[in-house]
Amino acid sequence: MKIAHVITALNVGGAETMLAKLVEHERSRADIDSCVISLMTPGVGADRIRASGVPLHGCGLDGPLALPAALARLRAIIGRERPDMVMAWMYHAHLAAVLGTRLHERSIPLIWNVRHSIADLSQEKPATRAMVRLEALLSRVPHRIIYNSHAAAQQHERLGFCVARTTVIPNGFDCAHFRPEAGCRERLVERLGIDPNSLIVGMAARNHPMKDPATLVEAVRLTREAGTDIHLLLSGEGMDRPTGDLAEALQTIPADRVTLRGHDKALAEWAPGLDLLVLPSAWGEGFPNILGEAMSCGVPCIATDVGDSRFVIGDTGVIVPPRDPAGMAKAIMALGKLGPDGRRKLGQAARHRVREEFAMDKIGALYTALYDSVYGAAAPQRSRSQPATRQAQVM
Repeated sequence: MKIAHVITALNVGGAETMLAKLVEHERSRADIDSCVISLMTPGVGADRIRASGVPLHGCGLDGPLALPAALARLRAIIGRERPDMVMAWMYHAHLAAVLGTRLHERSIPLIWNVRHSIADLSQEKPATRAMVRLEALLSRVPHRIIYNSHAAAQQHERLGFCVARTTVIPNGFDCAHFRPEAGCRERLVERLGIDPNSLIVGMAARNHPMKDPATLVEAVRLTREAGTDIHLLLSGEGMDRPTGDLAEALQTIPADRVTLRGHDKALAEWAPGLDLLVLPSAWGEGFPNILGEAMSCGVPCIATDVGDSRFVIGDTGVIVPPRDPAGMAKAIMALGKLGPDGRRKLGQAARHRVREEFAMDKIGALYTALYDSVYGAAAPQRSRSQPATRQAQVM
C-alpha cells in the first residue's frame, strides 16, 4: 500500500516530528510505501525525512499568489506517485488535499490528521478561525479524521467536525533513542557550568505565549525564595532571545542559575540529565511530544492541565492548572523533596508508561490498521472509478 503524506510545511514542530517518525516506521515495513509532499518549500524539518530515504516533494506555496500553481503541482505529484491513500497533516494541507484528491481522475481515500487543540476558538488567528469553520463543513469528505489527543477530538467535535469520522491515535516514541543514560547529569553539569547541588529543571519548547515560559520562570523564582536551589534550562526556538514577559521574568533569577539555548536537535543527549521536565503551556497543546520524550528518558514531568497532558503523564508526574506559578512552584518543591532516588523511581514508572502505551511500534501498528480499514471501506468506490489493474512501478 502506498501512502502520500501531505503537510503544510516542514519546519520545527510536533506535527513534523511525528510525521518523520511515522514515515521512518513505514519505511521499515515491506507492505507500506510512503512519500511526503510539503505545500511550502521544505524547511529544516525535512532533513530527517530525507535521511530516512522517503521521497520528498515540495509544491512551492511561498505566498498567496503561488496558490494556484502549488495546487497544480500537488495534483501532478499525486498523479505521478499514484498513492492508494492520502493523509493530510494540519489545516491548510487538509483543504489542499481535498482539492488534490477530488480533482483527480480516480478516487483516492483521504485522511485528515489534526495536530492542534482548540480550547477557545477566539484565541486563534482570524484566518485559522475561518479555516476551522470551513473544515467543519467539509469534515464528512475525509474517510477518517485522526486526532492525536482526546482533548482535541472533543474540542473539534464541539466545533462541528463529524463525530463519525473521529479516530484518536496518540503520538509515538522511539524508546531506544530516548532512554535513561548513566552519567548524563554529570556531563550536563560540566558542559553548562551548573552547580551540581542545584535541582536541574528543564523546559524544551519554542518561545511562544502558548507555551508560557514566563509562568515557569515565576514558579522557579517562588521555589528559590522558599529555599530550593534551582538551575533553570530553557531550550527551544527563540528561548535564547527572550523578549517581553519572559525577558522581564528572567531578571528575577540569578544569571548563574539560568541557561538559555535555541532549538537543539540533540535533545536525547541531554534530556536524561534533567532532574525534572516542566511544560507550562497556557493553551493549545494536543499530545505534547516533549512529555513522552522526557518520560522515555526516565525524567519525571510536571505539566499544566492542557490538552492530553494529564492522560500522557498518568500517575508518573504532577499536573497543575495553567497560568498558576504558585501551584507549579509547589509541584516543583514536592518532586524536589523526593531526592534523587525518589525521582529515579518516578522516572522509571514514567518510562514504563511510555513503553506500554506510546512506543512507536505500537502507534505505528494503529496507523497501519487504520490504513487497512479505510482502504477496505473505500474498495467499492475505488472499483467504480479506476481500472482493476494498476501500472507497475519501477523501483
